[in-house]
Amino acid sequence: MDKKDEFLSSKETMKKLKISSCELMHLRVEGKINFVKKGNAYFY
Repeated sequence: MDKKDEFLSSKETMKKLKISSCELMHLRVEGKINFVKKGNAYFY
């Protein structure tokens, strides 16, 4: 698997960026972070 094909879960992303779930949601809504939605889960 290439680096570009690896995704982080929301929890992993929040831990890495040291932000809350609310801040992560705002980044997603504002288009400031790339994500993929699979079912009810988001991957970054």
